[in-house]
Amino acid sequence: MSIQSIATGRARPWLLPAGWLLVTAVVANQPSLGLDAFWTRQIVLVCLSALLVSGLNLSLGWAGELNMGLPAMYAVGAYLTAYLSSKVFNDLAVCLVLSAVAAIVVGLLAGVPGLRLGGWMLAVCTFLLVGLIPVTLQVIPTSILGGQSGFVGIPRPRLFGHPLREEAFYAVVVVVTALWFALYRNAVKSPFGDSLLVLQHGPVLAPSLGLSRYRLKLTTYALASVPIGVAGSLFAYNDRFVAPESLGLHLILLTLVALIIAGRRSIYAIFVGVVVVQYLNNLSTEFDEWSDVAFGAFLVIGGLAFGGGIAGLARRVARRFIPVATAHAGAGAGAVPDLSGADLRLDAVRKTFGGVHAVADVSLLARAGQITALIGPNGSGKTTTLNLISGLQRPTAGRILLGDRDLTRLPAIQVARCGVARTFQTPAIPIELTVLDAVAAGRIQRRPISLLSTMLRSPKYRRVVRENREAAAQWLAVVGLSPVAGEPAAAMALGTRRMIELARALCADPSLLLLDEVASGLDRDEVEELATVLRKVRDAGATVILVEHNFSLVRSLADHVVVLAEGAVLTDGDPRTIAEHPEVLERFLGTGAGVSGTTLQEGRRA
Repeated sequence: MSIQSIATGRARPWLLPAGWLLVTAVVANQPSLGLDAFWTRQIVLVCLSALLVSGLNLSLGWAGELNMGLPAMYAVGAYLTAYLSSKVFNDLAVCLVLSAVAAIVVGLLAGVPGLRLGGWMLAVCTFLLVGLIPVTLQVIPTSILGGQSGFVGIPRPRLFGHPLREEAFYAVVVVVTALWFALYRNAVKSPFGDSLLVLQHGPVLAPSLGLSRYRLKLTTYALASVPIGVAGSLFAYNDRFVAPESLGLHLILLTLVALIIAGRRSIYAIFVGVVVVQYLNNLSTEFDEWSDVAFGAFLVIGGLAFGGGIAGLARRVARRFIPVATAHAGAGAGAVPDLSGADLRLDAVRKTFGGVHAVADVSLLARAGQITALIGPNGSGKTTTLNLISGLQRPTAGRILLGDRDLTRLPAIQVARCGVARTFQTPAIPIELTVLDAVAAGRIQRRPISLLSTMLRSPKYRRVVRENREAAAQWLAVVGLSPVAGEPAAAMALGTRRMIELARALCADPSLLLLDEVASGLDRDEVEELATVLRKVRDAGATVILVEHNFSLVRSLADHVVVLAEGAVLTDGDPRTIAEHPEVLERFLGTGAGVSGTTLQEGRRA
């Protein structure tokens, strides 16, 4: 399989858009085919609910932040449309745009502090917006928004000066919903969506790839406000009456239940969840006073029983009938491109936690085109040193220089953008990414694409994505994983996941490559393959720092070895010198010392 064919992906990318366009045309034309008023209203309500659920799914399912202020943004769209259409200018297109903008503004007023504080604070901050709805309506004169009695007298919608009959308005609702879901799908099925999956993995991985967690969450949160505001605007035109009782807790419950049924990070399954909830909501009119209790109970039971919802069930069924490959071709088969390494210098770097010196005045020089190994017992400061270099922790004292760049005080995001890539002791592989996409994630920040360009699938977007996937496919060939490029990365065996993580780090074209126990848990054949790849990477010009307990691998690969003990440099030199050092022999390499490992032939350059 060629690199181009691996990178291209689906053979018929036009099939899904064509199918979606056909479905939209069929649904939009149902009134002309005899669909009665009851069912057209039900379809409109499904569309409005689907817009709401997609907004909640963006913030919760993709960004991992619960937005409880959904009714407030919905109310802003509804009341703004009611006021504008009744007293200023009645145009559906204008009201949709202004409602979306207003929903973003109102959402960000509560969302920015909540996202800054992190955790559940966004849910708390945005939930306060729901309580402000009746308070706001009490403050604003009844003549403007109708007060607690609701806003009445909303006119029939007009579009570009032309009045819309019920059938035409129905078609507009269907088309607007379909258009949003096309944009929504483009947004999440892209490097932007892959960034959000990286975000879900934890607080460390995203910064190490040069991705800002706060900026990603804020962008997603703002984008999630758009369909909510649009739904509010369409709701006002559809019912021609807006009342505060329809904008409270019940709306949140319905939306959450629909999302549970559909599944987090779902797209088209949202419509199934909405249809189920719409049906249950219609039944609940017979016991209206108990409906909130019933839906609340479903949130608890459904959250436990449904797991990933319909979308998750579909993925599990697909995995059941499409087995995951576990074997891979021999590593080192692909050509390694040139890597522009830079010398790394640590000058008296120190890191203290309270009174404990995790790293004590460590100085070292790692040259480009060489592998510098850090060895030492557990607790000697090896991983802490990597964290200091990569910006995940800041040194208490000293300097860290990469070429002529001072990395000492830079955050991890900026360090990654300066060309520092790394692997972790436990492979950090996000769920739901294929092997190819997991590797390509290493290049997301290297050539960023705007969200608008992503949603519209502009020529620039297509060009950058193609180049990134070709680079990822090339590195998969280097590490021998081309046969499993389309398989779920997180489902692979440990050795394969380590090679995926290595390929991802290399895909960023790093000036400095940090490897933290990359051979841990590998069998002999896998260690041999790893050694083959690392020799090629070194010879391509990379600067490599290898933290490793397997001294046989260190002797096989390293040009220079630095021995750490109790956070300080005990000694350094070439592998043979280190292997004969009396104190190193006594403390680390002697009988029972434990720093040994798989026997390898030395792969030194001539």
